[in-house]
Amino acid sequence: MKTPICNFDAKTGTLCNKCDSRLKLGHITDGDVQASIKMAKLAQKNQDIDKFTLVAAHNIDDEIILFLKNSDITLIRSDQKILDLIKKEFDNKVWFVESGASDKRFLENMLFPLKISLMNMVWLPDGNKLTKIIVSNQSKLELQAKKIQNIAKKIKNIEVIIEFGDNNS
Repeated sequence: MKTPICNFDAKTGTLCNKCDSRLKLGHITDGDVQASIKMAKLAQKNQDIDKFTLVAAHNIDDEIILFLKNSDITLIRSDQKILDLIKKEFDNKVWFVESGASDKRFLENMLFPLKISLMNMVWLPDGNKLTKIIVSNQSKLELQAKKIQNIAKKIKNIEVIIEFGDNNS
């Protein structure tokens, strides 16, 4: 398993001088460290997780956002056992996002499994950008919309409006 901290640190839960220095300098975050330790613990129990590449992790309002390779996210979404293991380790408060994803792909990852029906970007007179998303199915997303808006703002500096369209259109 590849993580933002070295393998030894991830397995022992204690940072070496090099990783500690990177943390103090801001090259890695506390979220990176905590997620690396938890994922390394899971990797010892599961061969598929051991092949993952954790690029980064953000901790926002008790929600953990894991930035992984696209192939890792595909595997997580197709294997309920792996998804359940990770959710259990992170107390169900985990989101999966492709590392290096565009703003659009980032939002698609955050909204998964729902599909975006329409996405528009509006440039405001003050130079800021507002992204409006319409999804066709409300389901549980309505409860998550505020969280998604907050996470998008803090990680990608994207102001998002999420609206729910009519399923009959």
